[in-house]
Parts: sequence; C-alpha cells; structure tokens
Amino acid sequence: MTTEKQLQIKTLSSLTKVFPERICGRVSKACDAARGQEVAFQVAYRLPMKKYYQKEFTVKAEAPEGIALSLYTVGLVPSVLASYPDRRDPNYITHLGGIFPDPLFPMEGDTVKAAVGVWRTVWVSLRIPTDTKEGVYPVKVTFFNQDGETVAKTTYRVTVHSAVLPAQRLLYTQWFHCDCIADVHGVPVMSEAHWTLMEKYMQLAAAHGMNMILTPVVTPPLDTAVGTERPTVQLVGIEKTGDIYSFDCSLLGRFVSMARLAGIEHFEISHLFTQWGVAHAPKVVATVDGREQKIFGWETDAASEEYKAFLKAFVPAVIAYMKSLGVPEDHIWFHVSDEPHMEHLEAYRTAHSILTPLIEGCHHMDALSDLSFYQEGLLPSPVVATNRIEPYLEANVEGLWCYYCCSQGVDVSNRFFSMPSPRTRIIGVQLYKYRIEGFLQWGYNFYYTQLSKRLVNPYTETDAGEAFPSGDAFTVYPYRDGVIPSLRQKVFANALEDLRLLELLEEKLGRARVLEELERIAGMEITFKSYPTDEGFFEALYRFAFEMLEQ
Repeated sequence: MTTEKQLQIKTLSSLTKVFPERICGRVSKACDAARGQEVAFQVAYRLPMKKYYQKEFTVKAEAPEGIALSLYTVGLVPSVLASYPDRRDPNYITHLGGIFPDPLFPMEGDTVKAAVGVWRTVWVSLRIPTDTKEGVYPVKVTFFNQDGETVAKTTYRVTVHSAVLPAQRLLYTQWFHCDCIADVHGVPVMSEAHWTLMEKYMQLAAAHGMNMILTPVVTPPLDTAVGTERPTVQLVGIEKTGDIYSFDCSLLGRFVSMARLAGIEHFEISHLFTQWGVAHAPKVVATVDGREQKIFGWETDAASEEYKAFLKAFVPAVIAYMKSLGVPEDHIWFHVSDEPHMEHLEAYRTAHSILTPLIEGCHHMDALSDLSFYQEGLLPSPVVATNRIEPYLEANVEGLWCYYCCSQGVDVSNRFFSMPSPRTRIIGVQLYKYRIEGFLQWGYNFYYTQLSKRLVNPYTETDAGEAFPSGDAFTVYPYRDGVIPSLRQKVFANALEDLRLLELLEEKLGRARVLEELERIAGMEITFKSYPTDEGFFEALYRFAFEMLEQ
C-alpha cells in the first residue's frame, strides 16, 4: 500500500474484485502478454481517515507509444439474489446479497472522487497491437490533488512477448435480445435508433470474442410465460395469400450484414418451437389480406399441418437468402427447442423430423443435457450444461458444446457477481482440455424479469426480479445512447485468450505435453468441477507458455 499525504492506493490484477469495504484478490504490479491481446489492471484508491469525507483527484495514465490505453471506473450495483440457497459451494466471495463491482464506465475527463475508508477503482485496459515489439512496457498511473500536486502514483509493467495468438477456433454465442435493447433504451423496435443501438451492442460483443449471434427470423420463444408475448422482433416479413407464403428478407439482410461487419460470422437461427416442451409454435406475424396479424403462437400445436406447411416454405427461403448474402451453409445453425427434458423426447422427435429435412448442409444445435437425445440421433451438436457433461465426455461425443446458466452454481465455473473472477476465467482452460467446439450462454443483455413479465433497470435490479443470481441475465449495460462492458465480460474474454494461447502452445509442444504441464502448474487434475481457484495459476501459466514458445 502506498500512502502519500492524502490518498491510499493499491495496484491490483484484473482478477481482483474491489468492494467498498474490502479487496478480494491480490496486489499485482506486472503481467505477461502476447501480441494482439487485451490485458488490464486496476488501481484501487481511498482517502485515509482524516477530517474530510470526500475529495476530487485528477488521474492521468501514460502508456508507451503503440499501446492502446482505455480508462474505466468500476461501478457498483446491487444484488438481492447473489446465489441460490441450495446451489452453493465454498468458492464464492459471498452468498449474501449486497453491492458488487461490475459495470465499467468509460472515464470522461480525468477526475475521480475518493471517500474516507471506501475503496473505489480505476480499471486500466491495454490493447497490444500485433506488431508491437517485444519488451517491457511501463504504464504509469498518477493521482493529483486540486493544487496539481502528486499524491499517489504507481507503475504497472507489461512484458510483451513475440507470440501472436491464433484466430479464435471456439464458437461462442451469448443470446442477443433485440427486444431488450429497444425497451431499455426506449426506442421503437426496428427504428433507425434501434438499428444504431443493435450495431453498438454487436460491436462490443464481437470485440470480446462473440462470433455467433442469435438471429430472430421470428420472435424468439425464450423465457416467455405461457400465453404471453415478448415484443415482436421478427426480421423476415411474411405475406400469406391463401395457402401461399412469400417472404421479404431485407431486414434479415441488414442484420446479417451488420453482424458480419462487426466480425460475427456464424448465425444462430431463433428457435422454431417453444421452450421447455416443444409443444407450440413461436409467435409468427404475417400480412394476411392486407392486415398484419399473428398467424402462429401459443395456440398452435407444434406438429400441426398448417405449421409444418409454413416451415417447409419458410426455412428453405431463409437459407437461400442467407446463402445469397455469402453466408456459407455451415455457418447457419438451427434450433428446435431450448432445454427439453426426457418427458419431451417424443415431442422433440416429431419436431426434429419436421425440421431436419429442411436444413441439409446447415447445423442443428440445442441446449439440453440428457444423453438420450444424442444417442437416438436427434441432436448432432448437443449443448450440454457444464455440471452434467461427464456422460458426454465419457461417450467421446464429437463436436460437443457446453453452456452454463443460473443452475450451474455448484463446483463449476460461472460468471455470477458473487463468484471470484478466477472462477469465471478458468473456463478457457477447461474448454481447451476437453476440445469443446462451442460455448453458449443465454444472457448477453436480458433486461426483463423471469418469463419476460416486465422491464428492469439493470443498474438497480440485477437478478431478473430475484429469479436468477446476479450476473446470469446480462454481461453488458445500456449506457446513454450505447452500451458498456462489465468486468465479467472482460474476464471471460481473457479466458478465450487463454484458450488460444494453449492452442498455440500445442502447436509447439503437442497436446499431451500441454495437458501434462497444465496440471503440473495447477497442482491437480483439471475438470469442469475441479480446478485451481487462485489468480496466481494464470500468472504461472503465462510465464511457462512464453518460456516454451520463445525457446
């Protein structure tokens, strides 16, 4: 700790969480990085116990030429439901609600406020260009009082190595909720303001590793109470004349082009049957006799002849249009239904038989965990909960995906507010070890309560109406006319970089040696439920990796 006249500071790693009353992590003054990476550190600050309660200070950060530096202040947000009472383990910061560090506000100007005995934090993000020369790069952060005097300063050293990370192999999607963007910003769906906002949300997602996007060709039937509707965000215009359908895909084209421009190349078509049961059709609107109306929804049996006829016209038209845009068939992913259970097996089988002949050359994926669906040939790309993945690993399932959501709160990695950041970051190592093809998480920006009954303010209600542990429903925050990241989004992006570093190391050492060294460094066998919990593991992993790569 440095104390100079008026201010106390601590220099910390990006894996530390700083609460007003305590710091959960460790001091860090240096890190190693590959070229092309984004790394970060934090500077926590507070006033010593003196007569004044609050003071303003000027912060200046200096990085060597060529290093792109961004400063954020770490915001604090409340949580009522930090974890489920029946789904806990010792590897939490707390099981209780409270106030948590999470949103990263871009610093506007250079002034921060400090308070007596209350830790606040500056997040320093550093992007290392791929052409950066090897060497040690000092980054200086200095605090000045209102008289221009230096009251505290620190230097963080980034050692840049010659390695350049390979392109991301893993497919990664967080469900992109278009309706939530319109609602939380108070703009009409598909208005120009809505498109501008969606583009910003896409760009932020892609900058943090998301390369697949949920594409609402119809309004996604996700987290919707039976008999109710979410706002219509259907991208494909439909006209029905008698039994004949025609389609206008211009909005779909705009969405796809915008996503590709942001760097997203894979398209996850919204589910074509309802969630948790495969019983009904999603909401579909069309123009019939000159009037827009809902033609399918909760009242539609999933296996009805009318809905089958619609899908036979609709699905091939969507595929053909996307191919006309230059999207390869194997970059298009279809869903039947989200999280069906064994009691829904026959309904799923029926829906599968309807959809499969229509999507030849494309992919079929769904989030479910019972191995029977895969064993019966109903799902070539299963997306399995991380706490139920062992049977799939034992069966050597190829092309395996995994996911976590609110239920994965015991032993496995997740991104809840109440979990330490190393627990979030370890997922990259686990994805590497088990050769996981893709990762899915349902809440990029879900700003409703459970079952989409009402809109929330994500700065004041972070647990979807006390339904999901805070951190499950969203990882970005609306901000003015745009969007800002969370520290959890940054940490997960670093996990994806860990995965890429291990793949690069494998090219040199071979897979068996990398796995052996991983567990030597960890001091244990790494599984989805067993892994090192200290941030020092990642520091040691990077030191070893660069030592091997540079020999």
